[in-house]
Parts: sequence; C-alpha cells; structure tokens
Amino acid sequence: MISAEFIFAIVIAAGLCIVFFALNFTLSMAEIAQYIAFSASRAHAAGHIDQDKQEQMAKDKYLSLINNKELKPLFNKPDGGWFVLSPQIDVRGGGESGRTFDNDYRYTEERVPQVGVRFDFTAKLLSLKVAFLGPTNEDDAGFNAKVTAFLIREPTQKECYELQIKRRYEAVLNLDQRFKEMARDTAGYIPSEDNGC
Repeated sequence: MISAEFIFAIVIAAGLCIVFFALNFTLSMAEIAQYIAFSASRAHAAGHIDQDKQEQMAKDKYLSLINNKELKPLFNKPDGGWFVLSPQIDVRGGGESGRTFDNDYRYTEERVPQVGVRFDFTAKLLSLKVAFLGPTNEDDAGFNAKVTAFLIREPTQKECYELQIKRRYEAVLNLDQRFKEMARDTAGYIPSEDNGC
C-alpha cells in the first residue's frame, strides 16, 4: 500500500513539475515576444519620409527578428513548434491613414491616439496531458494572446512640412503686407529651420 501511494505522489509531483516548467518557459518566451513587439514599434515610431515608409520599417524589423537564426527555431519552426508568432504584423500609425487601436482598447478624447504594432502569440507548449490531472486544453491549437507595443509615432517629413513649417511660414506672411511682398522674390525658397520635427 505504501509503495502505491509513493508512486502516485511521485507521478503527481512530476506532473506538477512539468506544468510549472511549461508555464515558466512560456512566460520567458512571452517576454522575448514582447521585446520583438517593442523593437518593431520602435522602428515604426522613428520619423521617415512618409507614413508608408514608417510602417514598412516596422514590418521589416519584425520579419528580421522572427527569421533570426537564434529565434526562428523557438517561434517559427516549419513543422510548428512550442511557440508560434503570426507571420505578419498589424501596424497602425494614425496620421494620414487614420488607423489606430482606439476601437480595440479603452480610449478617451484627451489621450494620445494608440498607435503601434500587434501580433498573435500562440503557446502550444501549454497544451499538456498530465497523468491523473488530464489535459490543460480541449484542442491542440494552443493558448493565444495578442502582443502589443504602443509608442508615439514621430511625424514624417511630409507631416512636418505640411502641418508645421508651411503653416508657420504662411502665418508669418499673413502678419503684414510687407512680408508678402518679400515672399514674391523668394518663390523657390523652402523654409527648413529646425523646428523640433
């Protein structure tokens, strides 16, 4: 009788160790996935010529990280692995495109628009069948979560010129008629002062 209880206790202890290892390893990989999201969002946030180029920079950074020789075996094995990241990233930058995450998350008018990147993280490792405890998941699809990183996007060259430099230049010209007369002689002049863009 004592040996049966001992075997039962060992099996339960081993099963719980497997569950805790899977949970610990999954949380570690989720942290790496969050870093990938932050890196892609940081690449998107940097100013560039136009918004399409900013979004392309985020997509390129994401693809370079998930196809990295050290990370690819963890996240994107061809036969599927313990963890899977979505093959494409959702980039929303606000601005001219108007695409933000405001509808997906609580948002009030006073807040900065929620712009950044998002992708799916699937942890197939957590789909376990532990002796005496049973399965942790009904199907083998794995547990899914959305990994998101929000950073405020810097203005593009186009936005900077159209929304700041050009408006300020026109405001100066409208201050006095003398400025408009001088402006006719400088038709080819492009204002390029440092204005914080």
